[in-house]
Amino acid sequence: MSFSITSFLLLMLSIAAPGIAGYAWQRRSLPGALPLSLMGVSLAVWSCGYAMELSSLTLSTALWWVRLEYVGIVSAPVAWLWFAAEYTDSFTWLNRRRVWLLGIVPVLTMVMMLTNDVHRLFWQSIILSRNGFLTVFDSTLGLWFWVHTAYSYLCLLAGTFFIIRFIWRTPRRFHRQISALILAVAAPLIGNVIYLSGSSPWGKLDLTPFAFTVSLAMLAWNLFRLRMFEIRPIARDLVLQSMNDGIMAVDENGWVVEVNRAAAALIGLPPTQIVGKRARDILARWPEMVERYREVREAAEEVEVAVGTERRWFDVRILPIFDARRTYRGRLFVWRDISAERRFRAELQRNNERLLAVQQELIAARDAAEAGNRVKSAFLAHMSHEIRTPLTAIAGYCHLLETGIERQSLAQTRADLEAIRVATGHLLDLANNVLEMAQIESGQTTLHEAAFDVAEIVHDVTAAVRPLLRRNRNRLVVVGTDAVGVVQGDAAKVRQVLLNLVSNAAKFTTDGEVEVGVVCEVAEEDRLRLRFWVRDTGKGIAPERMATLFAPFAIAEEDIGREQRGAGLGLAISQRYCRLMGGELTIESAPGSGTLAAFWMPVRAAQVAVAEVSHQI
Repeated sequence: MSFSITSFLLLMLSIAAPGIAGYAWQRRSLPGALPLSLMGVSLAVWSCGYAMELSSLTLSTALWWVRLEYVGIVSAPVAWLWFAAEYTDSFTWLNRRRVWLLGIVPVLTMVMMLTNDVHRLFWQSIILSRNGFLTVFDSTLGLWFWVHTAYSYLCLLAGTFFIIRFIWRTPRRFHRQISALILAVAAPLIGNVIYLSGSSPWGKLDLTPFAFTVSLAMLAWNLFRLRMFEIRPIARDLVLQSMNDGIMAVDENGWVVEVNRAAAALIGLPPTQIVGKRARDILARWPEMVERYREVREAAEEVEVAVGTERRWFDVRILPIFDARRTYRGRLFVWRDISAERRFRAELQRNNERLLAVQQELIAARDAAEAGNRVKSAFLAHMSHEIRTPLTAIAGYCHLLETGIERQSLAQTRADLEAIRVATGHLLDLANNVLEMAQIESGQTTLHEAAFDVAEIVHDVTAAVRPLLRRNRNRLVVVGTDAVGVVQGDAAKVRQVLLNLVSNAAKFTTDGEVEVGVVCEVAEEDRLRLRFWVRDTGKGIAPERMATLFAPFAIAEEDIGREQRGAGLGLAISQRYCRLMGGELTIESAPGSGTLAAFWMPVRAAQVAVAEVSHQI
């Protein structure tokens, strides 16, 4: 070995390069750090091997060092392309799982070089020659050497293209960073071109390793001065300067890499004094906010902060920034002034509270009205009781007087007493109807189910109405009573509804026919349903009166005598009784066509004898 100053320079370079590699290795999780570490190792191996090559005295020794040297020569271009693609996020397909594909040609190159004695495709011939005070390895280049050279230049140029294209997408502040990277790769590229073209003033001395001195200087400047891995450009497309919302992009180390005009105006500094600074320093005016969101990667909430002399509300959103490989790159802060919106929402809340208060007042008024209605119904019930008691006594006394007078044959006095009896009977019916209506409205009406004979109910009703039928010269027809039998239900209410309907038919029909029918049907789910109908041939009901037919105190016909006019509660009570029993009452009528009234209710089959039921009634 014969060391010269040139060899020592190269050895010093090979010692400095691992420092760059180690610094990048410590930050290998960051984009571009791992390939940069590989590139530093490649430069160290290349420089060290070339230094030992220049110091070799025999061809075999020089060849051994050349082979070691080529480990760095073939890997450096690949490391550069990998670094450029990952750092600029330009070629997402080339991730850390596929990067080994770039090493196929370098591995083949090493194989071709190590087996060159067999095929002579890498070096056709090799010699050791003197170049001034240096001993240099000289060779006649083979085909595969040019394949290796073309591939290396392709990697270097592709990586440089990615870097240059990236310049146009990054803020001007970061152009020095990227320009330094271009100089770092351009220096050895130019040196290698000079060496291969034979235009070097130092003959066969390869200038490429020496040009790496410039590369290392640029990389060191980038790492330690420009903080390449601490302030890394984030795509400008993430920031929309035209937005009214404040936007600030912060990398994973807390450095502000971009800010829009709205955010700068809120912070109170120009963008040039914000970008490249620590976010905690820029937002020092709001220490509670800095502490609150120090480690938060994602958030969405409303906060109140002091801006100048006023308090303002902001909708703050924090979004994580990921690259194409889903690696965390930083945070995007977006804030929107919602002070006016908050005031509007507060006013809306106050209006809602006022509306709720009004609603509660209306509910209270409704409850009071319903309570008043119940009081009214209770009053009517009490009044009816008070009226009915003396009227019942009057009717009884009239009957006694009538009996006594009949024995004395005082005909005129009997007629007067008959009028008294009819009047008191009318008042008694009115009181009974008012009482029943009041009980229904107050919810005091209950069902009393028992077994009853349907035919007997029909017989009782028709017997009670028969005098009125004879007076109006009407014919009575009864249908279906023999086929029904005994059922379980509220006999009193069924009798009351049927009596009201048959009485109306007999009252409003003259010289006609009244038909009373009943049938027991099987309804849904095999349940029994008892259906009655009353059909008459009277004048019918006018259409305008059909809508209010079931209203309390409604009269179906106006042109009837006072002696026939009722209180107008019969149909209202009948309909409510039917619904209470789970059924319904319907009326169909047209002027000149008579009237059909029908009602039904669910019943159950009774397991008692008809004779027993008749005895109970």
